[in-house]
Amino acid sequence: MTRTLISIIVMALCFAGIYWIIETFLPSIPDTYALPISVLLGITVGYFIFIQIDNRIG
Repeated sequence: MTRTLISIIVMALCFAGIYWIIETFLPSIPDTYALPISVLLGITVGYFIFIQIDNRIG
């Protein structure tokens, strides 16, 4: 349960960061595109970071 929760938290942080970057530095991208891009990249990058940390620890 703890590993799943950590994975979800890392993905959420990546999503929030990517969404903030898109909204701040690329205002020409409308919100209808920024949200799905942020979700997909947040899940992908967050899972990648989690796997890297998990492999390093275990």
